[in-house]
Amino acid sequence: MNIGQLRHRIEFQRLERYYDNEGFPIEDYVTFQRAWADVNDLYGKEYWSSKQTISENIIVFNTRYYKDIDANCFIFFKGKRYEIIEPPDNIKYLNKELKIKAKLQVINNGD
Repeated sequence: MNIGQLRHRIEFQRLERYYDNEGFPIEDYVTFQRAWADVNDLYGKEYWSSKQTISENIIVFNTRYYKDIDANCFIFFKGKRYEIIEPPDNIKYLNKELKIKAKLQVINNGD
């Protein structure tokens, strides 16, 4: 891994459920890890094979290895939240680098 390519700041988040003071349930995204990452769009053969099944934009995040990252996490990048669509790939099982594929989370607010 070339550390110089990790130039984008990302946040790993989880959707957590808790109760407020009145006892009402609240769901909120909580950041549990900030990291530097190399961010790329899919390209080439990988891009076209994903377009056959999924019409969303998919981004690949390459970052250092963190043991708590799994497919239930979200990535917050440049004001947008991305859903991890595949289990993160621990490159060569060396516990040094993760390759994560994620798609933009669509928020339907009624507009």
